[in-house]
Amino acid sequence: MDKVALVTGGKGYLGSHVCKELKKQNWKVISLDAKGDYESHPYADYQFAFTDIRNRNKLNEIFEAFNIDTVFHFAGKIEVGESFKYPTWFWDVNVGGTSCLLNMMNQHNIKKIIFSSTAAVYEPMHLPIKEHWGLCSNSVYGDTKMACETMIRQSQMKYGIFRYFNLAGADIENDIGENHQPETHLIPQIFKNLNNFTINGNDYGTPDGTCIRDYVHVSDVAEIHVKAASYIDNESFTYNLGTGKGHSILEIIKLIEMNTGVKVNYQFGERRLGDPDILVADISNAQKFLGYQPKYDINDIIKTAYKWHLKQNKGETVV
Repeated sequence: MDKVALVTGGKGYLGSHVCKELKKQNWKVISLDAKGDYESHPYADYQFAFTDIRNRNKLNEIFEAFNIDTVFHFAGKIEVGESFKYPTWFWDVNVGGTSCLLNMMNQHNIKKIIFSSTAAVYEPMHLPIKEHWGLCSNSVYGDTKMACETMIRQSQMKYGIFRYFNLAGADIENDIGENHQPETHLIPQIFKNLNNFTINGNDYGTPDGTCIRDYVHVSDVAEIHVKAASYIDNESFTYNLGTGKGHSILEIIKLIEMNTGVKVNYQFGERRLGDPDILVADISNAQKFLGYQPKYDINDIIKTAYKWHLKQNKGETVV
């Protein structure tokens, strides 16, 4: 009998990739998303578009109608800068929404959840960050994710919490990719602004003055999520997902030029609020306990992201 997954944020960037991976592994997939549209979801058996996780009545209908094994919870607000402008909105959506979801799961005796957290909960440091090292209030967004983590640990669920570093790239088969509105992630932002890209700050404590991040391919992350759904039958966890390697913004620009043949014209601007110097993951726990091993490196990330960018723009590079 096929297992049934509820994927909140199922039409989003990571949510869509996880839905596709779930289908590959013969799961039945229910997608719930406050955004999206009513077009059929190619990787969902059932779709609930424009459904907010704070809608208790709709969640009740879904949990009554389906025998759900695991909830993959990706729905939420993610823009760090926006979180400073609209803090109570972030707390309402991220924390209030997660509270509503957990309450309804408990009501219907659904006890397994995989949660999308973030490296934004960590105190920045120059070494690869381990899960048990210091947490820090860096942004409203990060604070809401820390609160959600605590709630999940205290919920009596079987849980897997993944702290992502920088998700990037696109589906290897070029079926899905990154398309946030507005786009805030580095690599797609560069492709959308090749003639006029602004680097936010060049005075960070890094060798070239620009921020260093750990970029991990979205398909690697999606694959380990599905694997983790079986693991949490035996043990709950909180693990990092990244590659263990960091690249500065200037390094990414050079790699983009090398891998695509396009020229990136850039200038330096003001720092963004909440941007730490360096964030790189220690992924040893995910490797040891889940057998996690990223298949795709930074060059694969850039190539797949560019291929998706060209598809979205009908084969033309936007400059």
